[in-house]
Amino acid sequence: MDLCEEQIVERLMDSMHQGVVYVDRDGIIRRCNHVAKEITGIIFNAHVSHAAGHVEEGDIVIIADNRIGGDDGGLSERELALLNIRDKEIRQGDILVAAGIYGNGDISAQYKFLHNHLLDTPLKLDTNYMGFHVVASVDLEKKETRIQVNDAVFRLGYFNSVGNMVVIDGSTGDVKFFQAKGYSVRDEDLGRLLRGESWIAKSTEDLDIDVNGRRFLDLFDESALSERLFSVLKGQEEQVSNHLYEINKRPFICNIVPWKEEKADEPSGAFLLLQDAQNLEQLLDDRNEIIRQMEASEEDSQTEEFDYPEEMFSGFAGKSRKTREVKYMAWKASKNRFNVIITGESGTGKSKLAREIHMASNPNAPFVEVNCNAIAPSLFESELFGYVGGAFTGARSEGKIGFFESANGGTIFLDEIGEIPLDIQVKLLHVLQNKIIYRVGSSRPIKVDVRVIAATNKNLEEEVAMGRFRQDLFYRINVFPIEIPPIRERKGDLYLLINQILKQVCETYGLEQKQFSGDALRKMISYNWPGNVRELENAIERAVTLCESNIIYAEHLKIGEGSIPTTMKEMLEKEEERILEVTMLKYNGDKQLAMKELDMSRTVFYDKLKKYHIRF
Repeated sequence: MDLCEEQIVERLMDSMHQGVVYVDRDGIIRRCNHVAKEITGIIFNAHVSHAAGHVEEGDIVIIADNRIGGDDGGLSERELALLNIRDKEIRQGDILVAAGIYGNGDISAQYKFLHNHLLDTPLKLDTNYMGFHVVASVDLEKKETRIQVNDAVFRLGYFNSVGNMVVIDGSTGDVKFFQAKGYSVRDEDLGRLLRGESWIAKSTEDLDIDVNGRRFLDLFDESALSERLFSVLKGQEEQVSNHLYEINKRPFICNIVPWKEEKADEPSGAFLLLQDAQNLEQLLDDRNEIIRQMEASEEDSQTEEFDYPEEMFSGFAGKSRKTREVKYMAWKASKNRFNVIITGESGTGKSKLAREIHMASNPNAPFVEVNCNAIAPSLFESELFGYVGGAFTGARSEGKIGFFESANGGTIFLDEIGEIPLDIQVKLLHVLQNKIIYRVGSSRPIKVDVRVIAATNKNLEEEVAMGRFRQDLFYRINVFPIEIPPIRERKGDLYLLINQILKQVCETYGLEQKQFSGDALRKMISYNWPGNVRELENAIERAVTLCESNIIYAEHLKIGEGSIPTTMKEMLEKEEERILEVTMLKYNGDKQLAMKELDMSRTVFYDKLKKYHIRF
């Protein structure tokens, strides 16, 4: 490559909005653009400067560490003793905020620590220490440490752990050191500095550093990323796309692309493309806006085909062609009083659509939902039509009105209508034809004005052919059929469904709104969702339960792992697991409150947590 070509490559790489590092097959960095140096902490533009130096006796040291022993250079009892912190209760993994004088055993340090990492509010030390207003805090929700000295504020975010530190000169009162991203590259870990190691100067000028010719492992930690990079360089892997890795203890979305010279069998090098995952929210916002524009464009092309008020059926998410067709049919159904049957696989949202039709048609009238699958065969008649006092053993003396009377003037939704026994189907047909019911034990007719919406995941025509469903009843309820397609046939709706469900789950449990990472979204969109919307809701609810930050990653999603429960025992266990997770989420991991809510003994409760691998 001649000089002109090298200059072109340098300019092209520096014009990109992501970090680019080119490493040759010997692990030597040959190109590294400015963005890569900035986001990995090789260079940075500080808002204030300080000279090179080290911690000296009499300096005031302020610490905000979210996990002792994590990314603080091995902070231990020995280093804490240098600040006159000699608390035997402090242990590895604790959160610590502290201020102490280096090398002075006579003046007490001020500090707070916690073993428990489930905090709703930041752990904060706010004190006047040796004439300085000092605030040190760890915010586990925002994943941020913050140290304030009088009016100067120093923030440092983290992915897994961080050891933030500020040093005040004991002689001048000036800030002589503050921690900044990329500190592990500069060997400025908190523990190392407390053990007497030196730090380098920081400048407000954005100085460049030439790293060409340096070994990759001189600047970047040995890690899962470096293993994959060297695997690609050896020709053992073709390419790595959109993987989340830590670089120098910070999260990045990484792509590794091998580069081969013409006619070469093995790579001569590889490009490492980097995006800072701590700016993921902005990346998500940018991507969301692009998707929104694409959806709006698609919506404009479909508006003429299915003409209905856009504000209708907002609770039934989706704008794909098939979903718009469903909404159009639902709008037509809402303008009339004839019977409707909604078909589709289990979990597609049949009950939600039935309620939407009712709300569009007669929102102030009663809506009664009946799950026919949950009624014992012997109780169908009394549940649907009611009974008079003394009608049978165990009946209330005052009698009871049935679902049809409760729905008078409104809508009755018969979910899983295919489960109704044949003898009750005859009586149901009579009600649909004559608008009259008879309570069990009574011969007095009661007029009812009820609109029937039925739903089933069965093929009723096959049920009729098999003699399990009456043909005349089928014709009576099949006046206006609406079929909801499964999610796998309307993948274009998944993004809207995911956002709607995620928003609802966060609002239900009073959580700050979360977002899915790109990998998590890709995982959900590529999955077929055999359980449809119900499975999607459960997966999102579980992910929110497991995720402690505002970004939900693919690792939080438990989908496509094992078969869908089919037996009663499996379904009950799945629901029990969900209830336990939701209750623990509701009480932010407080086991005592969760046990009280669920009315479980301590032994049973902990056995269930162990059985379902639920950890908080």
